[in-house]
Amino acid sequence: MSKNVIYPFIMRKIQLCYFLTVFIYVNITFAQGPSIGKKSLLVKGKVIESTTGEGLEFATISLYSAKDSTMIGGGLSDEKGSFTIEAKMESMYAQIDYLSYNTVVISNIIPLSGQNMVDVGTIKLFPDAVSLDVIEIIGEKSESTFALDKRVFNVGKDLSNKGGTAQDILDNVPSVSVDVDGGVSLRGSGNVRILIDGKPSGLVGVSGANGLRSLPANMIDRVEVITNPSARYEAEGMSGIINIVLKKDNRSGVNGSFEVSGGWPENYGLGANMNYRKNNTNFFINYGLNYNYNPSEGYIYQENYFGDTTNSSYVVRNGFRTRLANSFRAGMDYSLSENQTLTGSFLYRYSTNNNEVPIRYFDHTFYPGEPRGRFLVPTLSYTERIENEKEVSPTLEYTIDYLKRFKQEGRELKASVQFSSNDETEKADYDQGFYNSGVFEGNTLIQRSDNTEDQQTIIFQTDYIHPFGKESKFEAGFRSQLRDISNDFLVEEFINGTWNKLTTFSNRFRYSEDVHAAYTIYGAKINKFSYQGGLRFEYSGINTELLETSQSNPRNYVNIFPSGHINYEFSGQNQVQISFAKRIQRPRFWDLNPFFTFADNRNIFSGNPNLNPEFTDSYEMGHIKYWEKGNIGTSIFWRHTRDVIQRVTLFNPDGTTLTQPLNLATSDNAGIEFLFAYNPNKWLKIDGNANIFRNIIKGTYQGEDLGADSYSWFGRIGSRISFWKNADFQTRFNYRAPVDIPQGVQKAQYIVDIAFSKDFFSNKATFTLAARDLFNSRRRNSEIQSDDFYQRVDQQWRRAPIIATVNYRLNKKKDPKKQARGEGDFEGGDM
Repeated sequence: MSKNVIYPFIMRKIQLCYFLTVFIYVNITFAQGPSIGKKSLLVKGKVIESTTGEGLEFATISLYSAKDSTMIGGGLSDEKGSFTIEAKMESMYAQIDYLSYNTVVISNIIPLSGQNMVDVGTIKLFPDAVSLDVIEIIGEKSESTFALDKRVFNVGKDLSNKGGTAQDILDNVPSVSVDVDGGVSLRGSGNVRILIDGKPSGLVGVSGANGLRSLPANMIDRVEVITNPSARYEAEGMSGIINIVLKKDNRSGVNGSFEVSGGWPENYGLGANMNYRKNNTNFFINYGLNYNYNPSEGYIYQENYFGDTTNSSYVVRNGFRTRLANSFRAGMDYSLSENQTLTGSFLYRYSTNNNEVPIRYFDHTFYPGEPRGRFLVPTLSYTERIENEKEVSPTLEYTIDYLKRFKQEGRELKASVQFSSNDETEKADYDQGFYNSGVFEGNTLIQRSDNTEDQQTIIFQTDYIHPFGKESKFEAGFRSQLRDISNDFLVEEFINGTWNKLTTFSNRFRYSEDVHAAYTIYGAKINKFSYQGGLRFEYSGINTELLETSQSNPRNYVNIFPSGHINYEFSGQNQVQISFAKRIQRPRFWDLNPFFTFADNRNIFSGNPNLNPEFTDSYEMGHIKYWEKGNIGTSIFWRHTRDVIQRVTLFNPDGTTLTQPLNLATSDNAGIEFLFAYNPNKWLKIDGNANIFRNIIKGTYQGEDLGADSYSWFGRIGSRISFWKNADFQTRFNYRAPVDIPQGVQKAQYIVDIAFSKDFFSNKATFTLAARDLFNSRRRNSEIQSDDFYQRVDQQWRRAPIIATVNYRLNKKKDPKKQARGEGDFEGGDM
C-alpha cells in the first residue's frame, strides 16, 4: 500500500485503541462508583497560604466517613488552590495536608436533604513552626504527579538524581529524553522550550546543554512538563514547555538542608538550601558546587566512493572534559500588605571547563575487489590533532516579582521584570602532526581559536485574572523580551614564526531578537464540563549580522497563536480532555551562527543565518484515571510542522564533511502515549511510560530526497522497594528504539539506573548510592548512507558516574508513616 493509504489506516487504528481504552476505564469507574440508587455529593473549597493568601497547588484533600473513618473520596487542589471532589452522600469529615504546613481537619460535614454540593469555604494553612522532632509533617510529595495538561516531577523522590545535574533530572522525567549531546526532546520531538521558574533564564546558557550540565540537582525542587500550552504561555517551543522550578522554602523560623556527594569517575558536590522567615519577611538562599571529570570516547568511520575506488577515513576521539560550577541564589519575599507580595532574587553562577581531546585520522584507499571496513583500515600511520580548550562562563540574573490579590476571590494581578547576562569565553590550542609507522615526524599545523559569546536578556511581563462568578474567568497579559547575543570567533595559524588569521573560519556575529506579545483567555465550567479558549498575538523582530562581511539579515513577522482546551469529568476521578495549540520555534542562536566549531577540521559543524522559524499545529486528546492504588493516563497526539529545521551532512570531494541546519519542507508527528503508576502494597511502587510515534519528514536539497518515514518508540519502567527500616532500593530501565533520520538512521539505546537510600538520625539524614547508566550503554550511534558516501558514528561524550550522597535536613524530616502507607500527594500514589 502507498504511504497515503497506510498513514490514515494507522491513525484510525490508534484512535480506535484509544477510544476502546477510554470506554473500558469509564465503565470500570462507573462499576466501582456509588451503587445504583445512591446519590453522590460534591465537596468544594479552596486552600490558601495563611500569610500571603496565595493558593496552594497540590494540597491533599481526603474525605472520610463520619461513621467508620473509611476514605470515601480524595483529590488535589489545582494551581489556584481550588478543589472539587465527589464522594458518597453521607456525613463526613475532611483532612487537608500540605508539605511543611499544619494539617487541618474539618469535621461535621453533613449534607442537607436534596443538597448535591457542599462548599467548605477557604481553608488557611499555617507553616509548621513547631519543633518537627515532636510533630511529624504529613504529606511528603509524590515522585510524579500528572494531570491532563501538565506533569509535575518532584526531584527529591527520585534516588538516581542525587549528586546529579539538571540534565540528569530531565532524562528521568516521563515523556522527556536527553541525547548524548545534551539535546532535550519531548515525546520524540526536539525544539522544546526550557524555562527556569516560569521564565527564560541565563542558567540554561547560550548553548543550552552546557547550562543544564552546570545546574546542580540539589537546587531544583520540581520539573513541570506542559505538552500543549495555552495562550498564557509564550508560543516558543514546538513540542511543549519544560519548566524547572528552583527550591524556595517559606516556613517560619530557620530551615534548611545540606548535601555532600562524591563519585566515580571523579564527581564531587556540595549543596545548601536555607530560609529564614519571620512575620512578613522570608529570606531564602541556595548554593551548589559541582566538580566532575568526564572521559569521552568514540569514532567516525567514513567512505567516499569515486568510481571503483573508495577513500576511507577512520577518525578516533578519546579525551576528557573537566567542569567546575558554582551556583548561588538569594532572595526575599516581603508582604507589603495582607494582599500584596513583593519578591526579589539574585542569581550568580561561575563555571569553568577544560577540554582535552586528541583526534586521530587513519586514512586509506580501498581498490576494486578489496574488502572494506573500519577494522581493515591500517592504523600504524596516522595524523593526530590535539585540542586543548579552556572555557569560562559567568552568569548573572536579577528578578523582581509583584503579586496583588483583590478582595474578589480569584482576582489577581502579577508583574515581573528580569535581567540576565550570560558570557562564555573559550580559548583553544590545536597541534596537528603525522606519525609514520608509529614515529612522530613533527607538527604540520599549529592553530588556535578564541571564541567569545555574550548574551543579555530583559523580560517584562504582566498577567491579570478576573473571575466572573465562581465558574468562569477572564485572563489577559502582556510580555516583552529583548535579547542580544554577540559571538566573536577568531581562528589563527602559526606560519613562519607569526600568527596569521584564517578568514575562512573567523568572523564577528551579532544576533538580536525582540518579541512582544499580548494574550487573552476566557474559560468557564458548567457542571462537569469545562472549556477554555485563548488568543496570543506576537510580534517578532530578528536580525543577524556578520560584521566582517557586512552581511545583515533582518526579519520581522507577526503571528496569532490560538489555543483551546475542552475537559469533561466523569465520576470517580476520571477525566478526558481535548486540546489544540499553535506553536512557533525560532531558530536557535547556534543554528544561525555560520561559524560553530573548529575542533575537528575535517568534520565541520556550521549554522545557517538564512533559516526561517518553524510553525506547528498541535492536537491532543488525553484521558486520566485514578484508583486507590494507582493511576493511568493515555494521550494521542498529532503535530504538523512547516519549515522543519534538520541537520544535513554534505560530503566534499576532499573527504571533509560540512553539517548545517536547513529548512526541509514539512513534518507530521503522530503517536500515542501511556503513563501508569501502581502501588500494590506498602513496600512496592511501580511506574512507567511509553511513547509510540510515527514521524514523516518531506524535503529535498540539491535534488536529493532527504525525506524520512519512521515508526519508533521509547519508554521506561521503574520500581521502588522499601525494605529494612527506612531503606529504599530503586531501579529504572530506559529504552529508545531506532529512528529514521534524513540520510540515515539513529540506532537504539538502552539505559539502566539503580539506587539505594537509607535514612538516619530520626529521618533527618539520608545516605544515597546511585549508579546511572550502569552498563555504560548511552552513546550516539548513527549511520548515514547515499550513492556517494557512507558514514558511521559511535560517540560517548561523558561516562555516567556512580555517586554517593549524604543529605542532612535542619528542622525538617521525612514522614516514615506516610512512606509506610505508600501514599503520595494524590489518590493512587507515586509515579
